[in-house]
Amino acid sequence: MPELWTLADFTRVEMPMFFFQFEVRPKQTHPKRDQYGGAMVNCWVLRDTQRQAEAVARGWIGDEDWRIAGVEEAMLMTREGQSEHPSGMQYFEQAEIDRQVFVF
Repeated sequence: MPELWTLADFTRVEMPMFFFQFEVRPKQTHPKRDQYGGAMVNCWVLRDTQRQAEAVARGWIGDEDWRIAGVEEAMLMTREGQSEHPSGMQYFEQAEIDRQVFVF
């Protein structure tokens, strides 16, 4: 009989979570550009490197018709670090599942 493998047989490799806060402005193509002057976007992105995570965040923001006006924060975010900001824990945990979460 062939040997069966289960998920428990593999060691879980932890991928780091990165947190970004961007100041954004609507692009000319944004459908509600006349209603919004700007916004802050909090991003939790699970990737191997900060560069990869930031590229994902910037790509998503651009795809949603927003232009990045500034980077307010960019950091490695651990569960312990997030626990100091409990209002964001639900987004941290959702990003562990979905690999990314963006909140305006």
